[in-house]
Amino acid sequence: MATSVPPFQYARYNQDVWNAHNPDALAQYFAPDAKVHSMTPGSVAGAGLDYLKTRARSLFNALPDVKFVVEDVVQQDDRLAARVTLEGTQRSEFAGIPATGKRMKVYDFAMYRVVNGKITDVWSLIDIQAMRDQLQGASSPSAHFR
Repeated sequence: MATSVPPFQYARYNQDVWNAHNPDALAQYFAPDAKVHSMTPGSVAGAGLDYLKTRARSLFNALPDVKFVVEDVVQQDDRLAARVTLEGTQRSEFAGIPATGKRMKVYDFAMYRVVNGKITDVWSLIDIQAMRDQLQGASSPSAHFR
């Protein structure tokens, strides 16, 4: 029988870390040895707060105006699934794409394992094709959102 766990404050986590552009706040939400099993193409999976902070800083450097909008969250026991929209202007290389100065808007679908109120594991899938299309000129952000 599954045990009940308190809901993880996912919207607050997104606000405190991603929308505040505050990598140091990751320690409030992630276990020290948290594992990232999948990430943006071109990134290597890793573990630990230093790894997570480095990835966050890379994102904030590449997309300094990036904003995250939580679209959907479902939590059951120690698993949390989320669909988030990321939108920003690319100012430096990201995911192997040289700086373009263009805006992009993509979905991130992620699954998390939460233990004792902290994220211990992340599996993330970003719509990288939509990102490439928008940043490299094949389409506009609105073409991917209907």
